[in-house]
Amino acid sequence: MAKYVEFPLEGGGSIFIEASEEIGRGSAGFLRGEGAGQKSEHSFDSTVESIRRSADLMLTKLRGLSTAPDELAITFSLKASQELGGLMVSKGAQDSNFNVTLRWMSDKGKEEAKEEKEAKEKKAK
Repeated sequence: MAKYVEFPLEGGGSIFIEASEEIGRGSAGFLRGEGAGQKSEHSFDSTVESIRRSADLMLTKLRGLSTAPDELAITFSLKASQELGGLMVSKGAQDSNFNVTLRWMSDKGKEEAKEEKEAKEKKAK
């Protein structure tokens, strides 16, 4: 039987996300409860905000490379964790609840992509 974590939403209501761990001993961030799942003490919004800050930090650090790339992509997977009390970066996409790809292009990269698209359109005519 699937187990779920209930995340309250800051605007009201809640979202249930299937968790990969079995319900076991109590853990930080979760209240022991009856039924299909555990209730997180952290809102879904605050958990996603923590992930956003982590991605922003990674982007800031990678943009500081001595030679900046023309394109930068960060791909990661998230899963609900009962033991950690929120969403966590998973070790693989197969057991995740969300797969996320963030992509940035430099102005040079955007110009090159535009030129490539225009060349393909001309060739198609």
